[in-house]
Amino acid sequence: MLNTTLPAGIQLDEAIRLCAEGDLHPDGALGDEWLIVTDQHVLVFSKNGAGIEQRFILPLSEISEPKVANLVGGGALEVTKDGKPLELLRFTNRRSPDFATAAGLLEKWLKGEEAELPEQEAQKCPKCGMPLEKGTKVCPFCTERGKTLRRLIDYLRPHWMTAISLTLLATFSTAIGLIPPYLQKPLVDNALKLPEKELLSPAAIHDKLVLLGKLALILVAVLILTRIIGVVMSWLSAYLGNRITHDVRIQLFKHLQYLSLNFFDKRQMGQVISRVNQDTGQLQQFLIWGSQDLAINVLNILGIGFMLFHMNWMLALCVMVPAPIVAILSGKFWRRIRFYMNRFFSRWGRLNAILTETLNGMRVVRAFAQEPREMARFNEQSDELAKAGVKAEWTWAFLFSGISVLVMLGSMLVWYIGGRFVIHDHNLSVLGMLKTKPFTLGDLLVFISYVTMFYGPVQWMSMLINWCTRSLTAAERIFEVLDSEPDVVEAKDAVPLKEIAGKVTFKDVLFGYERHRPVLKHVSFEVAEGEMIGLVGHSGAGKSTTINLLCRFYDVNDGEILIDGVPIRNLKVADLRQQIGLVPQNTFLFSGTLADNISYAKPDASKEEIIRAAKVANAHDFIRAKPDGYETLIGEGGKGLSGGEQQRLAIARAVLHNPRILILDEATSHVDVETEKQIQEATARLIKGRTTFAIAHRLSTLKNANRLIVLKDGAIVEIGTHDELLAKEEGEFHRLVQMYQEISKVQAVQR
Repeated sequence: MLNTTLPAGIQLDEAIRLCAEGDLHPDGALGDEWLIVTDQHVLVFSKNGAGIEQRFILPLSEISEPKVANLVGGGALEVTKDGKPLELLRFTNRRSPDFATAAGLLEKWLKGEEAELPEQEAQKCPKCGMPLEKGTKVCPFCTERGKTLRRLIDYLRPHWMTAISLTLLATFSTAIGLIPPYLQKPLVDNALKLPEKELLSPAAIHDKLVLLGKLALILVAVLILTRIIGVVMSWLSAYLGNRITHDVRIQLFKHLQYLSLNFFDKRQMGQVISRVNQDTGQLQQFLIWGSQDLAINVLNILGIGFMLFHMNWMLALCVMVPAPIVAILSGKFWRRIRFYMNRFFSRWGRLNAILTETLNGMRVVRAFAQEPREMARFNEQSDELAKAGVKAEWTWAFLFSGISVLVMLGSMLVWYIGGRFVIHDHNLSVLGMLKTKPFTLGDLLVFISYVTMFYGPVQWMSMLINWCTRSLTAAERIFEVLDSEPDVVEAKDAVPLKEIAGKVTFKDVLFGYERHRPVLKHVSFEVAEGEMIGLVGHSGAGKSTTINLLCRFYDVNDGEILIDGVPIRNLKVADLRQQIGLVPQNTFLFSGTLADNISYAKPDASKEEIIRAAKVANAHDFIRAKPDGYETLIGEGGKGLSGGEQQRLAIARAVLHNPRILILDEATSHVDVETEKQIQEATARLIKGRTTFAIAHRLSTLKNANRLIVLKDGAIVEIGTHDELLAKEEGEFHRLVQMYQEISKVQAVQR
């Protein structure tokens, strides 16, 4: 981590501008080293058995060109001194981002520019020390379950009337559910109890039969009312659970739409899909059934507990004996079950990722006959998922069995002590001082019924630990995504952009998908309004990255990009992208009609506008030849269309979008000569009056560009017209053209 605090044991009189900690000695052994930059010097200190010693002290005026050199398993910070490279210190890969930032700051300071230390992101959880996923500060191991539950409760606000109705019904259902056991006392002691030595009179028998009938009718009425309330509660729970899950799912999908591409670059798509589908489904089950049962059982425990203490406080205490042990067992197993459930959901996400990847790449799998390999890969992950599930269930089963034994012991204790109360004619005392009130056989049966009802919710509450853990783990995984912050954030004072002229300026742009490995290195150029620029370079030179930054899919690490003189960080993102049209190398088409795909950027386009755009893109003829014309349905990804047809649909989509800045990314790289000619004709019509950036696999297609920008290893090495650059026999563009011509000759011979 970068800071301005000196480590213990080092003292300097100069003002500290930067301190960075390395973790390798010059010989490659692990050890502590520090890079310290002051107003006048660069110093390196090393810790060894004798203490801390100073290895370097270099005046800033004597060094230049600080950079990070990549080594196996790590890197080194180098500077140039007296025209020769000098290695200052080494570090492992996990420290590479810090030293890449340090090198950039040092370079600016050497040029006399002002630069501040960036805010450091928390890389580890402050509680448990586990590494945090980039883009989020949520630790799945330390998240407070209470906090997660409170966040779920917040989703109740729009449905508060339904929630209150459900709560009142649950309370009423619990109250009337306490009536049937209590009726056992008059049933046994009054209706069914017979005198031992004398016969009952007809009037007494009639009274007992009437009482028996009344009790039976009350029980039937309570039973019917309970079932009716249960049906209503189930309906309300289903409505409430599905609505809340819908709200969570919609919020999650919406948040995914605005997360930066960097979020998806570092995650398997199957795992992201798992959050939206599986985790919300797990949460839905809990909200529909688990929350309802939780409320009813909590109320039952409170209500039955009150009745037990009201009837006989001594026996009630016997019932409560297992409760502390149950609580201790639950607490001990909570973290273990939680750990296993986190692992279970993580492996489920991996399985989904493999499934999605394999199905999407089925053509490649079949082409190389790799079905057994994919089956083995899927089987391995499925086996890991099964093992994680078995461990979670074993832990839960052990906990449930232990609680069941404790509950059984509590019930036996009640039977024994309660039986002694009845046998001793209600006169059993405690320590010869405390006496209970009369306790009949009916009282004992009522009490035992309540005990059975009491331990049922207690046992269920232990099962709830399992269900609650599953559901709250799913909720945490959802909130983990919701708490992830996009890398590309619109400024609060962003300027609206209704229409632009099309002037583009790259100003000393430095960017890497990982900060310590820059892809573009201090790239600067300016494109005039309506100018066509060709981006040329070998694979990995930074052509597509330049386009990604212009579209603001990512933000530059340093420098800035301007549109009409305004930094794109200060523009509204939606307005910026409405002014940019992209024809990608790998065209993506959505399932639907051809007309729907052309009008994707302008859903309200008329049929005439769609046809006009298709004609400009040379797509009208092949569309008209389809059986259903513009209403022809295609599969996801453009299944049913050739590569050239897909590309022309992408051009038609860009034509209808009518952008001021147009980007053509290898638009003719995968088509035959005839199709390429049609696409080039469409492209020529499309670029008129627009600022255009073109990346071409065939360099001859860039002859009409006003200028070519040649990139090599992330830096601009040449800028000029096609003919000017081709005339430079020692230039990079000339070398690329020669290489392409040689490849074309080989392909021609092979044909």
